[in-house]
Amino acid sequence: MLIETAERRGYKVLWHNHGPKAAWLPHRSAVTVRNGMDDAQTLCSLAHELGHAHYEDPPGHYGAMELRADRFAARLLVSPADYALAETQYGPHPARLAAELGVTVKVLKTWQTLHQKELAL
Repeated sequence: MLIETAERRGYKVLWHNHGPKAAWLPHRSAVTVRNGMDDAQTLCSLAHELGHAHYEDPPGHYGAMELRADRFAARLLVSPADYALAETQYGPHPARLAAELGVTVKVLKTWQTLHQKELAL
């Protein structure tokens, strides 16, 4: 479904066999994703690169752009309702929650940081 979303926004999704997990190629309006990753890594890498595309980041991203793309991916992939249900069922364990939500622990922790105040209530 995320591939279809990318394509509707005018981005091609390409696949490669070696190198980085994924990359935003602005000159081609494309995201390239490495073959062979597990589903969560693939999904989260694609979502992260779509963040770079959304913000029209140039090649050679720096720290603030990476954080912004991480946050974009977390917001895109984790809904508050799904998170709340998973936490109710499985407790606060990041690896278990990430597995249940189909995301990486990094994306889960980014989402938690974004929603820290809400989670404390």
